[in-house]
Amino acid sequence: MAVSQENQQAESRRFVLELLGFTEAERSLLSSTFRLTSRRPFRYAEVGGGERPDVYLANADNAEAMQKLRERTPNVHAPAVLIGQSDAVIEWPLVHKPIHWSRLFDTLDQQMRVAMLERVRRNAGAAAGWDGRARRAADRRAGAAAPAPSAPVAGALAHPAAQAPEAVLVVDDSATVRAFMRAKLAPFRLQVDFAEDGETALDMVQARHYRCVFLDVLMPGIDGYQVCKRIKTSAATRDSAVVMLSSRSSAFDKFRGSWSGCDAYLGKPVTERELLAAIARFLPSARRAAQGLLLSTS
Repeated sequence: MAVSQENQQAESRRFVLELLGFTEAERSLLSSTFRLTSRRPFRYAEVGGGERPDVYLANADNAEAMQKLRERTPNVHAPAVLIGQSDAVIEWPLVHKPIHWSRLFDTLDQQMRVAMLERVRRNAGAAAGWDGRARRAADRRAGAAAPAPSAPVAGALAHPAAQAPEAVLVVDDSATVRAFMRAKLAPFRLQVDFAEDGETALDMVQARHYRCVFLDVLMPGIDGYQVCKRIKTSAATRDSAVVMLSSRSSAFDKFRGSWSGCDAYLGKPVTERELLAAIARFLPSARRAAQGLLLSTS
């Protein structure tokens, strides 16, 4: 019997996960929740016998699970999502406990959108319909033609496929905003650093070149306007793009940002489309993936 176009579309969006470091109760809850995704555009299921994971879901608070994840060398084609309470700087997006289910699925969806875009870019001319099984078959055919992953960086989950990633600095005294930016920037294979105040940020931009600085306005000590002005008036740092983030979005506040030299001014809470547009504008290595995500959310 011919498979309907609707069923083909549903099957093309099925992905399997490997769960690492969760208790039996947690695994049972996660598996039950994944079964409820049957009507979503992206469906998820726990890995079965002989299947190769499309994405890894790991307990960030479990050291053994994190070690296992490093051994599996997740990459942009088979990414990772972490669940936990840790605020450590990590390369993969973190969903905090207690789990907000819509946030978990939004994060998984975003990771898999980027994975699909990367697969299409790597296998230009391949059929438009792509699923986890097709990817695994393509991997077997490609064999040694696939880029060899680099060794993981000790103490971090590095993207093996990335080479000389563009550096980004996020400056914000809010742990919630830093976690949000970490999750949203993770799929783009960027080197993301964080600072909690303006003085620290200025020290960091002098020590390392950042392609883009996402800068909060209201912080302890010197404010974002002063930090931006000092970045833009220094010959060593003036070519860094500065995107200001502020809950103040009046015309006067935007004028102050422009006067201090910022390249863009985004009001808080920042929408995903605004952030993707800024990434596409100021980060060349992430432009294609960000534009693809913009199209998928339009």
